[in-house]
Amino acid sequence: MDQPPSRHVVATVIGRAIGLRIISPVAAESTLPVLEGRLARALPGYFGLFRYLVELDAPLPDGFDPLGELPWFARNRSVRSLVISPAPDAPTLETPPDVIGDCVREGRMLHVFVSIGPTARALRVAGDAAASEARCPFLCMADLEPRTATARAPLTRFIREARAR
Repeated sequence: MDQPPSRHVVATVIGRAIGLRIISPVAAESTLPVLEGRLARALPGYFGLFRYLVELDAPLPDGFDPLGELPWFARNRSVRSLVISPAPDAPTLETPPDVIGDCVREGRMLHVFVSIGPTARALRVAGDAAASEARCPFLCMADLEPRTATARAPLTRFIREARAR
């Protein structure tokens, strides 16, 4: 049985820049922004797979719900963080525990589930429990793409263009 990665291994990806390219079944009809942020914290997940808290470089625009997936109670809250969970091609029990960290370290793309993250206050009060699957509503699927430190955030351009209209 595989042992979970040590905290040192997980720590090597904390702070790394990533992009989340939203996967849409109707991508040809609309252009969706790439969400940009940094891996902020490793979180426990189902079947021993690590999930990650992502701090966004720019908060999502009010009402951001690109695929109409959010429940009513999550549609108008300010979103500054996301939680990503792996959605690997391999069966779950054959997936390495830190598949997200492995992909970021190796510069590979990975499919992930993206959920609305907890507020900073909720994290202070409840810790990792604030980022549980039950408390973080599903937003979309995305392709996780590791970024270099110099990559610019396309979401900031998207927000500027939306406000200019």
